[in-house]
Amino acid sequence: MNSNVLAPALQIRNSDCECDLDAVTALMRELSYPTTKNVMRERIQASENNPKLCTMVAELDGKVVGMIALNQVKSYARSETATQVSALIVSNEHRGQGIGKRLIRSAEEWGKNQGSQILFLTSGNRVERAPAHAFYEHIGFEKIGYQFVRRLK
Repeated sequence: MNSNVLAPALQIRNSDCECDLDAVTALMRELSYPTTKNVMRERIQASENNPKLCTMVAELDGKVVGMIALNQVKSYARSETATQVSALIVSNEHRGQGIGKRLIRSAEEWGKNQGSQILFLTSGNRVERAPAHAFYEHIGFEKIGYQFVRRLK
């Protein structure tokens, strides 16, 4: 066995709109979120300019293979400040390697640094989301309710 072979290096870092736009847009599309580069540019730039928002990417040997978007929120229902995971995506070919768990750990760290006591997310109830739900529960999230949505006209 060659001891000079190095394992791929995973880095979690804040996104950079100029460098990461194509990769983040592709990740969003991989999970069938309808989006364009212009929309993603606006979202990433908003997170770069607002201390209550954060977008981080997981980079494996220089290639973006995952992302997480965060939003710090205050609620009347809870006294604690919370950080919402508004998007968490790891590319299909890199799932099951601990990247999602590392992104969540980075989200927890960011949330704590922002003064949050809770990290939460919402997820659709479609059958194809079952593996994601199992992942969330496996890493310590509790399923505590339902999300109800009403379109504003």
